[in-house]
Amino acid sequence: MEKVFYPRRPTSLAFLGFPCTISFKMAHETPSQHLRNRRLSLLIIFFSALSLKLLIFFLATDPIIFSKYPYFAEHISKGIDIGERILDISPLYLYVNILIYKIYGKNWEVLTVLQIFMGSLNCLLIYLIGEKIFGRLVGLVAAFILLLYGNLTLVELVLEPESFVLFFNSFLVLILIQNPAESNLGQNSWRWSLAGVVIGLSTITKPNGLLLLPVALVWVWQKHPSPGQAIKAMLLLIVGTILLISPITIRNYTKFQDFILVTADSGKVFFHGNGPGSTGMERADLPDQGFAEESQSEPDYAHALFRKTARALTGRPLKPSECARFWFRYTLDYMRAHPFSAFITDLKKFFYFWGNYEVHDIDTAYKNYRTLQTWPLLPFGIMSALGLVGLGLALRKFRPAFLLYAMILIYLFSALLFFVASRYRLPAAPFLSIFAAYTVIYLYTQLRESRLRKYMVCAGLVVGLFAGINLPLRNEVETLDRWQRATRIHYSLGGNLLFKKGLYREAIQEFAKVIELEPNFAPAYNGLGRSYAILNDFDRAEKNFRKVIELSPGIDQGYLNLGLLYELKGEPSKALPLLEKAFSLNPENLKTKEHLQKLKAGGENPSLLHGP
Repeated sequence: MEKVFYPRRPTSLAFLGFPCTISFKMAHETPSQHLRNRRLSLLIIFFSALSLKLLIFFLATDPIIFSKYPYFAEHISKGIDIGERILDISPLYLYVNILIYKIYGKNWEVLTVLQIFMGSLNCLLIYLIGEKIFGRLVGLVAAFILLLYGNLTLVELVLEPESFVLFFNSFLVLILIQNPAESNLGQNSWRWSLAGVVIGLSTITKPNGLLLLPVALVWVWQKHPSPGQAIKAMLLLIVGTILLISPITIRNYTKFQDFILVTADSGKVFFHGNGPGSTGMERADLPDQGFAEESQSEPDYAHALFRKTARALTGRPLKPSECARFWFRYTLDYMRAHPFSAFITDLKKFFYFWGNYEVHDIDTAYKNYRTLQTWPLLPFGIMSALGLVGLGLALRKFRPAFLLYAMILIYLFSALLFFVASRYRLPAAPFLSIFAAYTVIYLYTQLRESRLRKYMVCAGLVVGLFAGINLPLRNEVETLDRWQRATRIHYSLGGNLLFKKGLYREAIQEFAKVIELEPNFAPAYNGLGRSYAILNDFDRAEKNFRKVIELSPGIDQGYLNLGLLYELKGEPSKALPLLEKAFSLNPENLKTKEHLQKLKAGGENPSLLHGP
């Protein structure tokens, strides 16, 4: 029987200052042995990934609390129009949520399990991509690096669309690299069309997926020997993409008479990453944005708040796309006025993108991340240091690996343009794991062949990159992590939840922990005041509400709650001006309007009716 031999694959290491080769020499195999071993590898990867992800799901995560997509899916399924909020969310993922709700009701764990299954399949896709470009051993190591990157599973367990993005992107790369250059267009037209459809799916999941299209077009052009065939294949790609995106664009225009390709939140996100107060890792928000969001029943109300603020600042009924452009212009004006600050922020974003720390903007994800830090899993910083070295090691194979380089650069560009959060840099991780595996195999080869000098140089470079990226930012990471612990663990998942459950004394303990970590966090004082008021400790309640007014004079909550406290104490003359002030700051608050009307109807001192 014919033997199949896998030869050495030479790769330059000239950027380290000396020539060498990296050897991926594998054993002799018959075709049947090769097939059996490959199938066994696929099974081992899939079930290893599935087992670990389910283990994390059951042992390291809390019940689902953040429920933006389930909330809107349920409303739409009941025939409730969610208005402009439909422009804030991923169209594809919203429709997946609606489908799950119609079939399974509120059993959202079904969707979580589906995302775990997709994540496990994605490990297989990465194995196949790595195998195709660099060989089976690199593909195998890459798949295990990816499945051991525990934070990836945490994001897959959040009801957000990132797991779909990762799957579509990996599937796209696998489709593209399977197209042999020597084949004619007719034999492969369905592949190019399918690739376009997958780009469309990725785009209506997350709009920056559209950046995949020019990358795919470049790949098609360089792969087809005939310009005519290349142009036809590129047209198939474009048509496939348009077929998926155009229904969403048409829906948006029909409903709002506004040209919005997919979603209308790009200006808001641009402000978060580059506006006043942004540090590259910590995003910029509107003044007292947290208070404003808490007063609303809708989840993730910041999107609507940004549109409302844009319309208020311009004094015009801006369309959603005009609101997005307003925040782009506003942020660009700020960046032009502070060019050095903008440069430093982008420089920090670059380092944060490769850094070890995971910036979670969802409360439960951050809490679960802290739990998972105690598990013996692979952190992002080690994978990125290995991957960065692999990007250099693999330069000799740049043309076949072009798509991998491009995918990483796309999401690096997105992070630099907007901001670095764990789930926004995550789509680069699968492709970075392939380059990390390339480095691991190189190190193993040099050690096995007793090339200790080369091994030490490469290992030293990995360690140096890890230290050089993470150590300079250590203080800022510690500051942000303290803020995350205070606001996400002790406030949102601590005091706030305990207050809603009626456990007011326990809530007071959690709010106190928030203030210990972040003494100027006004919502914690508001929570303390409300808890003390319910427990009839009016003096402490008053003290905390006054602190809220001191820290957040432009928000209505401090005035409202202090006014309600005076009303509860039977001091309407003190309550009325405070409620009028609260009403002037937020006329839409029905509670303020109700109590204000009640006090005025009671015939109080006319001199107090209009407040100070």
